Amino acid sequence: MKKLLKIILILFFILFSPLSLIFAKEVVVGGENIGIELHFEGILISGTYDIKVNNKVYNPSKNDIKKGDYIVQINSCNIESSTDLITYLNKIDESKEVNLTLLRENQRIRRNLYVYVNNDTWKTGLLIKDHVLGIGTVTYYDPINNTYAALGHEISDSNGNIINIEGGNIYSSTVTGISKSQNGNPGEKIATIDKEKQLGLIKDNTKYGIYGKINEVPKNGIVLETANFEDIKLGKAEIWTVLEGNEKKKYEIEITNIKKQDKKDIKGLTFKLTDKELLNSTNGIIQGMSGSPIIQNGKLIGAITHVVVSDVTTGYGIFIDWMIETEEALL
Repeated sequence: MKKLLKIILILFFILFSPLSLIFAKEVVVGGENIGIELHFEGILISGTYDIKVNNKVYNPSKNDIKKGDYIVQINSCNIESSTDLITYLNKIDESKEVNLTLLRENQRIRRNLYVYVNNDTWKTGLLIKDHVLGIGTVTYYDPINNTYAALGHEISDSNGNIINIEGGNIYSSTVTGISKSQNGNPGEKIATIDKEKQLGLIKDNTKYGIYGKINEVPKNGIVLETANFEDIKLGKAEIWTVLEGNEKKKYEIEITNIKKQDKKDIKGLTFKLTDKELLNSTNGIIQGMSGSPIIQNGKLIGAITHVVVSDVTTGYGIFIDWMIETEEALL
């Protein structure tokens, strides 16, 4: 009876412990620098400005039109790009109010916008953009599903909200320089993006990274098993990333803290940079490293997500299981 009870308890902890294995699998480890292009749902209002209308100052913010809103319709006409907006506005031959359908915090709202026309030119008081470009690092490729995962955290707007996307692309990117980090001021990779070399599609922008289809999984990529929570230990590990050109290299780090998490979060690991070559090049963690895979004892354990701004040699990482779980839910 005692033996049976012991077996039941063991099975219970295996099945229901939050630290049990979630989605262990073999993947091709990333580390490559990529260019990222996101296309919004509608067009993003990145700011507002004052315009003069009949000797009075007008700003769209007075009509509750805010930075961070997405324009999806004007007078019931769908707006999918800045070109759509310009085409519509060019048809306006007199100053008037138009009705905007805005997307704000996943809710559709209607607001009026005054469009001022003078000498066949128009002003709206809006700053807009219909896509965003940036760089980051691939965490892993899934050769079974022909997919990839990158960044380990969301791409957000200036208000800190996750950007709503219609889709996007990832491109080949070459690191041309480094702006070094200083405490209080993280640096960044300086890189070019080759839009002639599209590598894949972006399907989802989530709190735990960007995910999508890859045109081709790197043929000579290194295949490693992903680690479960119990595999991860304090002590030495390494990150794989690109600091010059397209050369992916391994750099030593020290895992200093491991959080026990029963739900997804982007700060499960705390680590310290210890590699002298890396520190000489960057002086700390820099923007563009997000997504760089973290390897320990021959297993992929996570990815870099954040830098500690007050101590740029220290950073956070997401457990790889959370990224795997996110991707599996999106397939």
